[in-house]
Amino acid sequence: MEQKGKSILGVISDVLLVILIVVAIAITVMTFTSKSSETGIGNVAGYTPFSVQTDSMSPTIGKGDLIIAKEVINPQEELKVGDVITFYTLMQDGAGNTVKGFNTHRILDVQLNNDGSVYYYVTKGDAMETEDNQKVYPDDIVARQIGAGVDESGNYVKGLTISGFGNALDFLQSQLGFMICVIIPLALFFIWQVYKLIAMFMTAKAEKISDDVKRQAIEEYLAQQEAEKKSGGSDNGSEN
Repeated sequence: MEQKGKSILGVISDVLLVILIVVAIAITVMTFTSKSSETGIGNVAGYTPFSVQTDSMSPTIGKGDLIIAKEVINPQEELKVGDVITFYTLMQDGAGNTVKGFNTHRILDVQLNNDGSVYYYVTKGDAMETEDNQKVYPDDIVARQIGAGVDESGNYVKGLTISGFGNALDFLQSQLGFMICVIIPLALFFIWQVYKLIAMFMTAKAEKISDDVKRQAIEEYLAQQEAEKKSGGSDNGSEN
C-alpha cells in the first residue's frame, strides 16, 4: 500500500514537472518572439493568449478571461463581420497619459475603398450600446480570436476562451509570478531529484559495503574451518 502511494506521488510529481516545463518554454518563447515581432506581441506558432482587461465584451468574454487568438497576416482575406479581433488603440494609463495599448472587440462592418480593398473596420464591444469611435485600419489589427463569429441565426459564437485564466497569465508574465510559479518550483524539484540521486547512491554503496562485509565474514569462516580441519589432521598424525 505504501509503495502504491509512493508510485502515485511519483506520477503526480512528473506530471507537474511536465506542466511547469511547458509553461516555462511557452513564456520564454513568447518573450523572445515579442522582441523580434513587428507587433511587439509574443506568440507560439502564430497563436497568442490574450488576457481580457475589461468587461466590454461580456457576457461573451468577461474581464480576467483568457482568449486564444491567431496572428492576422492578411486582414482582407482572413477577417469578416462577426470576428473578434485584437487591435492597437490609444488609452489612458493610471497617470492619465495617453499610451498605445490593445483592445479586443467584434467587427460590425467593413468599409471598402473604391478598388474593393478594406479601408477600415467598424468594431464594437458586445456589452457596449454604441460602436467604437475608432476606425480600425488593417495595419492596426494584431490577431483574431479562434472560433469566434456569428451563427446563421445572428447569435454571437463564443470563441476559444478559458474563464479566469487571464489573471493567471498576467501574474505568470510578471517577474514575481514567473519566479514563484516556475523558477522556484523547478529549482526545488531539481534539488529534490539531486537528493534522491544521492540517497540512491548512498543506499547502493551501503548495500555494497554490507555485501562485502558478508563475503569477508564467509571467507573468514571458511578459512577458519579449513584451518581447523588441517589442525585436526595434524594432531591425528602426531598421535600415531
